[in-house]
Amino acid sequence: MKLFKSKFKIAGLIMLLFLFSTIAVSLKVYAKPVNAVLVDYSAMEQIEKNVFIEADAGSDVKTQLLEFVRSSEDKVINIFGSRVASPYVIVALSQSALNKYAENITGQTYYYPWKNYIVIGPKGLNENVISHEFTHAELRERLDNKDKVPAWFDEGLATMIDGRYANNENVWKEHTNNGEKPIDYQTLGSHEAFNNYGTREAWINYNLACYEVTRWFKVVGKDGLLQLIDGLNNGKEFDNQYQLIESEMID
Repeated sequence: MKLFKSKFKIAGLIMLLFLFSTIAVSLKVYAKPVNAVLVDYSAMEQIEKNVFIEADAGSDVKTQLLEFVRSSEDKVINIFGSRVASPYVIVALSQSALNKYAENITGQTYYYPWKNYIVIGPKGLNENVISHEFTHAELRERLDNKDKVPAWFDEGLATMIDGRYANNENVWKEHTNNGEKPIDYQTLGSHEAFNNYGTREAWINYNLACYEVTRWFKVVGKDGLLQLIDGLNNGKEFDNQYQLIESEMID
């Protein structure tokens, strides 16, 4: 019996050590998203509802940030007709803040069921990047299942709004031989096609996605976009809805 209890205690100790090590590794891997979630309890200054920046950032920077936020909100409203998402915006400009919150120096969003946390770095402190991330947050907020839309549509809608890919039609013509070579939508359906931000391959993919969604939106408009979202939330498949809505608008 004593031997059994001793073995039981050792097994329990091993399990506890495994649990603690797993938690420690998870906290290290997910430290930045966790810090974003806990930003309300940090030294970051909340300068407006859901908008945070380092307290020692200059007043001009804070004013500019709020201007970018408002203009980005207007862009989202112009596309969707209204705005239902209310993500946190965390601006990390110093190296210490970047180390705590950011995966890159431009912009990224940590998605959670209860809230989206947008982290903006020094390279992303502009209307383009903020409106891009706001668009991702808005689309995901409206969808019951974010996986219903392929990555190219998610990124295409965001790039259409942010304005950094104004040359998208020329890129599309070059890489599709003026429309004769079809786009590989299966590859562009994965977010991996857009993950290596800053590489030429990712830049091309962003442009292709921007071109296709911009082309589609010019045909269907806001009503078509909302119809697509509604259809997806009612169990319909993306490809069928995407094509059907466009054909109905043309007819």
